Amino acid sequence: MRKIGRNDPCPCGSGKKFKHCHLGREEELWAIQTDIMKKEIGEKITALPEVNHSRSKRFAQALDIGELTGNPLFSGIKFIDFDAYVALESFDKGNLSPVHRQCGALIVNPEKTRDADSKNIYVAITPNIDDSSLIHELAHVLDFLGGSGLLPGSAFPISRATGIPMDHLDHLREFGDWLDFLTDQLHIELNAEDRIISYLNEHGMLIEASLLKGKDIRGLLDRSRKMTAFLVKNKRNINELIKDRIGYLGRASSAPASQAR
Repeated sequence: MRKIGRNDPCPCGSGKKFKHCHLGREEELWAIQTDIMKKEIGEKITALPEVNHSRSKRFAQALDIGELTGNPLFSGIKFIDFDAYVALESFDKGNLSPVHRQCGALIVNPEKTRDADSKNIYVAITPNIDDSSLIHELAHVLDFLGGSGLLPGSAFPISRATGIPMDHLDHLREFGDWLDFLTDQLHIELNAEDRIISYLNEHGMLIEASLLKGKDIRGLLDRSRKMTAFLVKNKRNINELIKDRIGYLGRASSAPASQAR
């Protein structure tokens, strides 16, 4: 926050001088300014035109997310252009992976858009996004609204503190259930990375949200180690499953984490 003179107009917008308003209550003023910034970015995001990259709109229209998730707060999904969204944001663009930039997606944190549009979840997507990446992000939306209640990327502090890969914490069992549901519902062939997630879910290897939400570090570490050991043990079988799919790299690996921004 810039230094404010005692006789300057108070940044809260009251019309009073700073010394007669928020002097000595700077923390409250910071909160007000943060709310103003949040409102401004929310209005900018929701003002971005909707896009229909690939089959995004068709997929979204095929889902009644309120009925599916039992969550009455959100009724729709709006897709916006990835580059247009990223240009508005202040987060470190260097953290965006090549996968995100080339054919990916980001869920916009609903806290940013709630005041401007309380009914829709916003998802930023690239023009060349493939079907599997689309339903991957839709599975995150459904998991947030009617599953774990968590957004991708929210477990980063635990990942950093424990060394558990973000892949393991972003793709929980509840997410896997929604991914499998959408695969069947929309008749999609998963790409190599999403097929690995589905395979792990089929064999009960994905971590349950209850362990993460309960911050059961011992349980999380145990499940993560078991998942890694399972991937290594079944590497040959997994390679056979994914060798003809989009994104195959010639070896089995866990899927890259999506991020909510």
